Amino acid sequence: MSQIYSQLKEIEGVALNQEHGIEIIEIDNDFAKAVITTHGASVLSYAPHGQHELLWVSGEAVFDGSKPVRGGIPVCWPWFGQARDSSLPAHGFVRNMTWQLETVQTLDTGETRISLVCHSSEETLAIWPHKFSLMLTIEIGPTLILTLTTHNLSDQTLSITEAFHTYFNLAPEGLEIRGIEGSTHLNKLVEDSSAELQARPLVLTPPRDSVFLNQTGNVFLVDNDNKRQIKIAKRNASSSVVWNPGADIVKGFADIHNDAWTQFVCVESGNVLDNFITVLPNEQHVLSVQYSMLELA
Repeated sequence: MSQIYSQLKEIEGVALNQEHGIEIIEIDNDFAKAVITTHGASVLSYAPHGQHELLWVSGEAVFDGSKPVRGGIPVCWPWFGQARDSSLPAHGFVRNMTWQLETVQTLDTGETRISLVCHSSEETLAIWPHKFSLMLTIEIGPTLILTLTTHNLSDQTLSITEAFHTYFNLAPEGLEIRGIEGSTHLNKLVEDSSAELQARPLVLTPPRDSVFLNQTGNVFLVDNDNKRQIKIAKRNASSSVVWNPGADIVKGFADIHNDAWTQFVCVESGNVLDNFITVLPNEQHVLSVQYSMLELA
């Protein structure tokens, strides 16, 4: 056991547990409770004290390490969506890797900061021939902040697409999504659809698989049921994606109950399609997102 795991016992409000073979880190500090797994470095739960849960996890999710946990905030990297080689996993491979716990800190202001890392290996090089190091830093406080740092350890320029594939604990029907106005909208449910200017906020009607390119500003999810709005503030991210499978497409997912599409909406932040990122040899790229829950005015 590494030194960091032995130090966990001395950090108030942080506990390490096992669930069906994968590690679960539980945080309970002055501001919020959260749950993180080292399998895929996914945040599975975040709830500021006295507020509703931010994230959704499927009741059919698999926790044995054989596949990504369905829900929470999976990390999509080094590609988003389907790879050119259809035999490779959708949304990259790091969401199904075991990450190593690097640091756990209680900040002077009371927040908890956790860093997890993963690296290229013989297995990753066999499907994506580039050396890399990734660090995901998670700050649990009055807001939830995720920062993903890509370090190119190869001698070639990397081209990557990436996203935080966040499952929000929100009823999708009629959800209003603001902040996407002025971006370029691509409807992925329509084959060979052409890009269009998004002129106004989106009122969600499932099914939905929409990519909003060149969208760098804050996004707001208006949750009238819980009288709140969720603010998504991004850094070094030029894309947002909105996804909900609806009543028919959901039947193709073994780890989502047929009725559960009514419980969540994914609003993903990152750099996808034409907003791909290039990282020079021995250089870094940082993607960050902050989630805040605000009362409706």
